[in-house]
Amino acid sequence: MRIEHWPALLGVGLLLACQVGTQGQGVLPGVESIVFAKRAYLQSDGTHNVAGGSGRVVDYLRYTPGGGVFVLTPPTPDGAQRELTAAFKGVDIAGLDLAFDAKSVVFSMRHKDDDGHYHLYVANTDGSGRVKQLTFGMHDDVRPIFVPGDRIAFVTNQSYTPLGTRADEYNHGREVTQIGSISSISGDADRRLCAQNLSHVADPFLLDNGTIGYSRWEHLGPINDVKLFRMNPDCTDMLALAGQHGKDFNSLVQVREVSTGVFLGIATSREGTIQAGAVMKIDARAHQGSSSLDEQTASFTSLTPRVPLSREALVPSGVGRYRTPFALADSRLLVSWADGDVSDRNEISNTAPQFGIYLYDPKTDERVRVYDDPNTWDMYAMPVAPRVTPPVRAGRLSLPDGAASAPFGGKAAIIGSIDITSTSLDENVSGGQFADGMPLSTALGQTEKVRIVEGFSSEVGSVREFGLTVHEGAAILAEVDVQKDKSWEAAVIPYLPYHLQAVDRFGMAIRNEMLWIQTMPGENRTCGGCHESRSQAASATQGATLAQQLPLADKDYSQVAVVDRTELPWAGAANGGNVQDIFDAKCVSCHDGGSHDPFAGRHYRVTIPNLDPTLPPTSYDIPYLLLTSAPVETYYERRVVTYPASYVSLLYPTAMTSNSRVEGDLPPDWVVPGSARQSKLIEKLNATPSDARAGKEWAWKSPPHPEDVGVNLTSSERLMLIRMADLGGQYFSRRNIDSSAHWLSGAAAQASAPGPGMVYP
Repeated sequence: MRIEHWPALLGVGLLLACQVGTQGQGVLPGVESIVFAKRAYLQSDGTHNVAGGSGRVVDYLRYTPGGGVFVLTPPTPDGAQRELTAAFKGVDIAGLDLAFDAKSVVFSMRHKDDDGHYHLYVANTDGSGRVKQLTFGMHDDVRPIFVPGDRIAFVTNQSYTPLGTRADEYNHGREVTQIGSISSISGDADRRLCAQNLSHVADPFLLDNGTIGYSRWEHLGPINDVKLFRMNPDCTDMLALAGQHGKDFNSLVQVREVSTGVFLGIATSREGTIQAGAVMKIDARAHQGSSSLDEQTASFTSLTPRVPLSREALVPSGVGRYRTPFALADSRLLVSWADGDVSDRNEISNTAPQFGIYLYDPKTDERVRVYDDPNTWDMYAMPVAPRVTPPVRAGRLSLPDGAASAPFGGKAAIIGSIDITSTSLDENVSGGQFADGMPLSTALGQTEKVRIVEGFSSEVGSVREFGLTVHEGAAILAEVDVQKDKSWEAAVIPYLPYHLQAVDRFGMAIRNEMLWIQTMPGENRTCGGCHESRSQAASATQGATLAQQLPLADKDYSQVAVVDRTELPWAGAANGGNVQDIFDAKCVSCHDGGSHDPFAGRHYRVTIPNLDPTLPPTSYDIPYLLLTSAPVETYYERRVVTYPASYVSLLYPTAMTSNSRVEGDLPPDWVVPGSARQSKLIEKLNATPSDARAGKEWAWKSPPHPEDVGVNLTSSERLMLIRMADLGGQYFSRRNIDSSAHWLSGAAAQASAPGPGMVYP
């Protein structure tokens, strides 16, 4: 049986009939008051603002005036409301949290008379005193939480580079959010920003050990979901908690810890559901009863199994979707819930979902209405009650030995592994010298270098995508030698997002780590190995590994300027080499479509459905293999694009979407973005080391091409093509984007110390 939208007294009566000693305490026995936010959705012209328009993915800064922060006593539909934001007009609220003593509440607010941005404010829950503004500036600060030690953590879209904020080019969120913190006493006077990610960070929450959990949109090549992470309050030790393995849904948001290592949150699509979905229990413990957390063994249990986990699924009437679950002492949940489809499609149909506050019992699947204003979304509800204050986590940043000459005031970051072959991943590696397949742990024994890849997004210039690939901008900061004991270490530029590739003697990635890592100045992020077991802590005494014993000068990459990082533009870069240069010099003599071209005239036709179903589909002819720079027009990411024939013919076989209809002579996957080892182009060319073994040792047994037809590729040319594939097969880099040329030639191209509130190398 379900109880929903019943008259207040009837709902209360039914609930109290099965409760003992709860008379006079309302719908939530033992809870005297709740604090919550109202968010308006009805605009002055009568239309409904559901998602703030297109382009909102994780953070809906959908400003519609008419909301506020309220305390409801008792928590019943007809309880007394105390408005804490009554002194402001045209209010919208984007998150709130209670202080540990429950005497104050911090919230994100935008109002009619401010500067057009969301800022943080604090108010007393009893309504006394004035509301105090804590943050300022031409950026948005949302979803605040109190942190032990008189700090407040929050999410911000403050600019991180001279060109603005990171920008996720494939989902078109032009202002990517990161985590920052301020003093709860002095506010922006002590504002600090965390290291950057390339996509949104959202929904910080507090763990019982004093660390900060948060949701992070992980966009790296084909990986495109929202995982659960945690970090220290000083932004160090950013580690995945759950969501990289084992989940059958895309994203985890609005999470809270209910006991050590056990969490409640919302499981949903990455976009389109207004961050509403199923209530999910997440158990990140290494095993039951353990206090050790292991992302790889995290399990997921839906507490609302009838709620679909994807955007496309039809939501049955009476099922709806949930937001912001808060676990009460009796295991029931205080939630926001709305019936119906609950998606950004509601904006088009002008039928906004109606979020109200409910008491939900996962055991009986029953809902009881607590409060529901029909003219607003009622959200972020919490009982007004003191809670245990977690321990204050002291800062862990320290300076690497001998790093005084490095930028950032001697605060380069250290990354490395104790043993690169240590892995908990049950995977096989194939391709090249691993023709028959080899366990990852064994294959990693052939690692000679670790490639450190810096990620950047289209904040660098006027590009929407980096090419016919879902990979972000990429630059090689360094390729670090692996020592005889399989250790490696490097001092790197802090704040930037990196991912790592274990590279063999042929320059090919053995494994491409599809997870961004970030570092703070002075932080040491030495790990056990290549995704070693998180439940078995790997450690080594400082100086025990051969890599740690190396002089800093031999492993310091923290002063590499932007212009000196290895990038691989396809064509159009005036300085440095282009990928097309290799084809022009060594390949087009045979692969120009002429009479001597073995693939002349071969092509396949790709038919794309029109976005407007009333219009006919569009077809494009793609060359099977053509390596000239002649322009070829095709369709990608909902628009017509033009690239050189070489780029289209090599990348389009892996760029086609599932709704494409293909006819004709379909080629192999010439370039698999992120994997040179699986790319047929690299297999055909073959790979050879760049040292004294060049030309004497080959990765594949087949004869190298084009040497078999009398044309020689140098080992450096082969390496450029291998790196092109391993880095994602992008067309654009910072060197062939016109709008970044001036920036790259200036002071911003050098690694220099960030100022307060601005972090950039």
